[in-house]
Amino acid sequence: METLPERINVIRTITYSTESIVKDIRTVLDDPHHNPDIEEVLEYIEDWVVEDMSSPLSRHDLVYQDEFGEEL
Repeated sequence: METLPERINVIRTITYSTESIVKDIRTVLDDPHHNPDIEEVLEYIEDWVVEDMSSPLSRHDLVYQDEFGEEL
């Protein structure tokens, strides 16, 4: 008989294009040479993430993992 995992984690994923985010940041700052770091990019999309996670219209993928992070 197969041993079942102790827990199953279901992770809802939303993918954002880093290139598009960098372009948006540069446009907002009116600085075509600005190179944002990861903290700035994450801060920039923070509101989008909240909205996308709560919207039933948002397209997202589900990832199923066991307690060790292995995809099921």
